[in-house]
Amino acid sequence: MVTALGCGHKANDADCQFILDRNVEVQMKAMHIADPVAVDKRKQEIHAELKNQLAGCVGKRITDAMLACVARAQTAEDIDGCMR
Repeated sequence: MVTALGCGHKANDADCQFILDRNVEVQMKAMHIADPVAVDKRKQEIHAELKNQLAGCVGKRITDAMLACVARAQTAEDIDGCMR
């Protein structure tokens, strides 16, 4: 069986949390907030607020290239571009 590398896979909970966490990180950076405790606190708040949307992410098709793009993103707009 041959698997195409670019076809992607279904997002799991960790993938979805990574994307959400990265969004929080770049938005906090844009607000010049770099304190790890403040960033972690905001991540927890966002996870609680967006619990239902986060569950909706699981199972959607993503690629490794998309996740790498999110990891490199410097702005929320960059992340949006990665997701298209």
